[in-house]
Amino acid sequence: MTLSWKQSPALVRLMSVLIMLVCSTAPSFAGAAWPDRPIHLIVPFPPGGPTDSAARVYSDALGRELGQPVIVENKPGVSGAIAAVQVKNVAPDGYTLMMLVTPTIMAPHLFKNVKFDPVNDFDPITKIYDLPNLIAINPKVLPGVSNLKSLFDLSKSKDGGFPYTSSGVGSSGNLSMELMKYRKLHNMSHIAYKGSAPAMNDTLGGVVPVIYADLVSALPQIRAGRLKALAVGTPQRVKALPNVPTIAEQGFSGFEASSWGGLVAPRNTPSNIILKISQISQKILASDDLKKRFDNIGIISSYMSPQDTKSLIGSDFTRWGEVIRVSGIVAE
Repeated sequence: MTLSWKQSPALVRLMSVLIMLVCSTAPSFAGAAWPDRPIHLIVPFPPGGPTDSAARVYSDALGRELGQPVIVENKPGVSGAIAAVQVKNVAPDGYTLMMLVTPTIMAPHLFKNVKFDPVNDFDPITKIYDLPNLIAINPKVLPGVSNLKSLFDLSKSKDGGFPYTSSGVGSSGNLSMELMKYRKLHNMSHIAYKGSAPAMNDTLGGVVPVIYADLVSALPQIRAGRLKALAVGTPQRVKALPNVPTIAEQGFSGFEASSWGGLVAPRNTPSNIILKISQISQKILASDDLKKRFDNIGIISSYMSPQDTKSLIGSDFTRWGEVIRVSGIVAE
């Protein structure tokens, strides 16, 4: 007599257990095969800026190591919040990654309707680069200013002070300057522009005399004599401008404000994928080829482990969030 599986409860239970085992092990097999198709790297800013340039250099190197294309997609808007909300809601399968940068980390403090948490909605993978910032002036507008102290003293001597600009509300330069203003070191008011290009144009045109700019956009103007750099916002002097002192060197310690960019994935991305990208990133970010390509952009290669990157995101979110609160900075 032949007994079908439908007539045998024990056989039905055995088949159910086997099916459950196969299903429970499927993700590990998928993770082990990763990547088997192109990866998408979301950049939360328009093409041509430092974040986009860094992402394209990095993605090229990462794709060669992984054996799959890493496709850069620009999703600008609301200081990167539009991209962040999109990425946090995609499948955490390792095929969608995002560049996370300082303004995007600050977005929830600045925009009421932003619906993402930069600390808890993503799995950090690595820090990728540091972007030095600096305080510069239009020397034709402020010919007598030679250092930070003379700039700050002049601003306090003017009734109502005078304006400065940056790449935007919530940028690291804006936050550093507002913290210094909160502590009564100067009397300059922020003029907000939608990006570094229009801010730079109006500084060069004399509309605004002072700019807190990134090295990428400012360096050509400094070399041409159209801007004068007073201080760099990094802890140490930068190689491209060795004669320009840091903010701290001029007696204003605690106000460093360098931008940085890192790589994150949606929360609950398999840990083996996070580890694999991190290990490859450590290798490629240490390579002479990538360092040279980053130097040409004006940024500095900077690897961090996933845990250290998570700590950095959390500390920046807390530190600068408090500055935004006490200074009353709001998005315009």
